[in-house]
Amino acid sequence: MCSLSWHHRKDGYEVFFNRDEKKTRGRALPPFTGEHKGVRYLSPKDSDAGGTWLLANEHGVTLALLNHWGTVSKKANPALSRGNLLSQHLANQSSASSAMEHLRNISLTGYGAFTLAAFDPTTSSAGPQVVRWNGERLASLTPEMPLCSSSFLPDTVIESRRRYFQTLPDQNPETLWDWHRREDSPTAYTVRMNRPDAQTWSISRVTVNRDTVSWRYIEEMPGLTAGPLEHQAFLKR
Repeated sequence: MCSLSWHHRKDGYEVFFNRDEKKTRGRALPPFTGEHKGVRYLSPKDSDAGGTWLLANEHGVTLALLNHWGTVSKKANPALSRGNLLSQHLANQSSASSAMEHLRNISLTGYGAFTLAAFDPTTSSAGPQVVRWNGERLASLTPEMPLCSSSFLPDTVIESRRRYFQTLPDQNPETLWDWHRREDSPTAYTVRMNRPDAQTWSISRVTVNRDTVSWRYIEEMPGLTAGPLEHQAFLKR
């Protein structure tokens, strides 16, 4: 239950991510500075399972994880937190390629199905490196923007979001940022989502350039009576 888009430019790239979750989950920790094997990174933290869905490190590598609810192997067993793959295994990688190579050398038995997109400063307009674990095999995918997931009618919801995305007048960073935030009447089908059991909990904008990684993080979790909360975090490269 998430949506991901991106924009490439000469001196770096930007990543936009909506995290959709059940309304019964605990509040996530906003992006903070962590370290894994001597490499600093920024990421929010899931308070229930301890992992993360989005991470950007000092090498300029950004990793985005979406749960996969489409065709899944019967062997899929979500006993382990998918978010821990980022914070405990991939946070120190120096490139998108090395992150994917390292992922292929990890036993994924016990993890639920997911899609992982990896960006680095060499990311071109063709998009990130993307793989999908279906509970049995890890396969490379052609990046198609936006990447989306939904536990509710996944094929229908994804198609609806992609059709809406195609109506955007352009795909510059401000247009993408607006698209991730813009729904005044969110439903299960919109990128800023709301339904009886789940909703968009946070919207992230990660900007990577030659010198810094910056993060705008908007919380929209259930129970916020004063409206969305915005946080900012920075990391020198």
